[in-house]
Amino acid sequence: MKKYILYLFAALALPLPAAAELGSGALTLPAALSAAKAGNPGLSSARRQLVLLEAEVAVNSAYPNPSLEMEKSASGGDAYELKAVQPVPLTRRTGTAKAAAGALYDAAKEELAALETRVLASARRAWYALRIAKERRSFEETNLKFSMDILNKIEMRLQTGEAGNADLARAKVEASRSRFHLQEAQSHASVAAGELNGLMGRRPDEPLEISMNGGFSLVPVPAGPGPLEEYTRLALARRAEPRSLALGIKAADLSVSLEKSRRLPVPGLGLIRGKDGGTGYSKLFLGLELPLWYNNKGEVKRALAQRAALGYEEKRLDLEIRREVYSAWLELDLAQKRLAATRETVFLLNDLRRVASMDYLSGKIGLTVFYETNRVFLEENLNYLDALQDYYERTAQLDAAVNSGEAK
Repeated sequence: MKKYILYLFAALALPLPAAAELGSGALTLPAALSAAKAGNPGLSSARRQLVLLEAEVAVNSAYPNPSLEMEKSASGGDAYELKAVQPVPLTRRTGTAKAAAGALYDAAKEELAALETRVLASARRAWYALRIAKERRSFEETNLKFSMDILNKIEMRLQTGEAGNADLARAKVEASRSRFHLQEAQSHASVAAGELNGLMGRRPDEPLEISMNGGFSLVPVPAGPGPLEEYTRLALARRAEPRSLALGIKAADLSVSLEKSRRLPVPGLGLIRGKDGGTGYSKLFLGLELPLWYNNKGEVKRALAQRAALGYEEKRLDLEIRREVYSAWLELDLAQKRLAATRETVFLLNDLRRVASMDYLSGKIGLTVFYETNRVFLEENLNYLDALQDYYERTAQLDAAVNSGEAK
């Protein structure tokens, strides 16, 4: 890829030059997404929490255990009594508890899917940010070489009397600025690499090289976004959050039924075997656990309140998804328009600095006019890179809002 970004715009009608072959260590966008999916700390933590909820399903599937009691006379005789009791709930309490725990587990899986979509969208934006940060660093390196070249030529002109000390001082100032802008670009690239490393579960300062080709174009020509209604429809159908909420509501309904069922007495069937005065005996008995003093009032009230809260959450989530899609749709449309405008400007400025430098060296214009032209040239090129990053980030944002699956 040529170092001057402006030369790329001069060849808009031609295919981009092929990039040099990269080593196996260069991170492509698909590889970055795979690494984030596997190593992201937030996703890893959510997966471990899912294992706990899976265990809760097994816990709530268990039937009540029997109890065993033994009584023996303290006087030392041979009298004793052995009692085995098995609680027998009259309701389907165990099945309801298992279904409620299963619904919570399924809801957590949907929450994990929603989190994965957000993480992958963030990783995608971070990869684009790093890719463009490296492009900006390359641009600043080229600009510094250009500034030093102008400085050297002015120093030569100073010796022949064609330039004054003021020109030399101004050229040194511009070279110093170019040097700082390169350092700034290097810092931005390091910050972007740290962000992507963090999303992949790596230390922020770990070395990271990304592929400079594939999954990215410096001169994309995107079509405008489709109708808002279609994006909204897809989001409501594809997003994992509504499915997670529906399962949460199912679990809440089951919890209400479960807590109400615990108000009923629980029979206990038992067998007694004993010995008294040398004579053994056996007898059956029926007992009841009577919830007289508390009657599970607090648990029922809590389950009802949780169900009511989730019912309101349905409306809130629907509005939130619609808002996210609407904002992402508007922002992508604006980003595409900004990209088109800045690309046209940079194309017009393609040879501006080169011509201005030749005019200055030939004496047609002064140094102040040249550096004003140079300032406009630099600003518009950097504006284009900012617009390019904004476009890619807004594209990732809309894909995540719709859960298009492209980020995966």
